[in-house]
Amino acid sequence: MPAIWSFDSAPTANSPALNPQAVSALLDCASAPPSASRLLRAIDAVVPVEYLSLVHFRRDTPELIEGSSRHTHDRDVVAECFAIYRRSYWRSDAVMRLADRVAERPAHEVAVLHCRADELPVAGWRNDIYTRERLTERFTLLHAPAPGAVQAIHLYRDHHQGQFSEGDIHRLLGLAPLLRQAHQAALGAQAVAADRCAEIVRSRHQLQRLLPTLSPREAEVVARIASGMSADGIATELDVAPSTVVTLRKRAYAKLAEAGLPADRVRLARWLG
Repeated sequence: MPAIWSFDSAPTANSPALNPQAVSALLDCASAPPSASRLLRAIDAVVPVEYLSLVHFRRDTPELIEGSSRHTHDRDVVAECFAIYRRSYWRSDAVMRLADRVAERPAHEVAVLHCRADELPVAGWRNDIYTRERLTERFTLLHAPAPGAVQAIHLYRDHHQGQFSEGDIHRLLGLAPLLRQAHQAALGAQAVAADRCAEIVRSRHQLQRLLPTLSPREAEVVARIASGMSADGIATELDVAPSTVVTLRKRAYAKLAEAGLPADRVRLARWLG
């Protein structure tokens, strides 16, 4: 039978210590929008896995967000396997019942399910995915970053890596609460990035409406200045040199001042906020 754990997300005194590489990878996960490859790097620094998939449960139906692989493949194995799973087998998956339970629980709680290939309840599921791709098992972490919104991180081992040892399971269980926290922080970063993007679009439209003499590039720069971005950050986002941003800012400020409009970071933020 698949093994299931459910526990609070706070690490316990018995949780195994993480190596610096794993800590760095978790911080990388937490500081940027969610990425399957970042999560895979963080986990791989603790316990090697071959594939990772991020899945969202929408109206009780699983939807693949993104997948990643430890090695380069000539095809998207995660997407191919998920398509088969979604077409034929997801209703037989114990993770669906667990997702329903997680959806009703506080957002700080995390649930974990471990299932070997030979424990799958449907032979076709085992043959069409696990046998075909030579997978040995799946380790799943579920949490609800918002009420009713459940996300899963699926980890898969292949025949080269063998099955998870008892020590591997212990390390993954110790990692699970921190991984959930990093993933939830990443989802928060994604929301912040989306809000900032919408704010920049609004500011750019307002600038171009009130001061048509601003070039599109000048408006892009000023809108980002108003949102609090640095010249280096703007240069990276617009894929230009920092000196180009400085030049565009200087020209835009001159046009704003000539029109009697705010022409410095603080007043721009207040005016366009």
